[in-house]
Amino acid sequence: MSTRGREADVRRVCDRLRSAKTGTELAEVLYREVSDYSLFDLQAMRGRVERHLRSVPAGYRQRLYPRMMEMIFETHHALIAAVRRGNPDVQGEPLPNEFLEFCDMVERTCLLGDEEEEHLELLYFLLAAFNLFVLDRPAHPAGTPFPGGLEVEVRNGEYLCPVREKANDVPNALCPYCPAKQSDV
Repeated sequence: MSTRGREADVRRVCDRLRSAKTGTELAEVLYREVSDYSLFDLQAMRGRVERHLRSVPAGYRQRLYPRMMEMIFETHHALIAAVRRGNPDVQGEPLPNEFLEFCDMVERTCLLGDEEEEHLELLYFLLAAFNLFVLDRPAHPAGTPFPGGLEVEVRNGEYLCPVREKANDVPNALCPYCPAKQSDV
């Protein structure tokens, strides 16, 4: 695909995302966009994660890899199932103001990134949007480890993250949009 076609595709997807006003509408938009990805794309995303984790120490990689696969495959399944079944977990509430900022960040990140990786990067953000804005869950599932032995957890029905307030300097971080609270550890 040409650079111009690639840019137009990213902009089209982000404009469709911006058109959603509620979690229910966003779930429908995400469903249509994610349905365009094939099983091959999901497997390519798995390979991308494996490549990125090669340089991570083995012990940490063994704990992180299953959570990353959960984020990709279980979120993909949950999104497809939620829309097909009319899942009651889908929040019909109006989307927060940060949602438009999220869409702008996704567009910037995908357009500035590697052309080869853009298609998969966009899928990653679409899946994250489902967790963050439709299910009101962190993009990283409970149990996702971070260096130092800390991990995302659920206590009394509330998501807690050890790095929630530490990633605000990363321009494409999901943290500013995450419903998790900073853990006290």
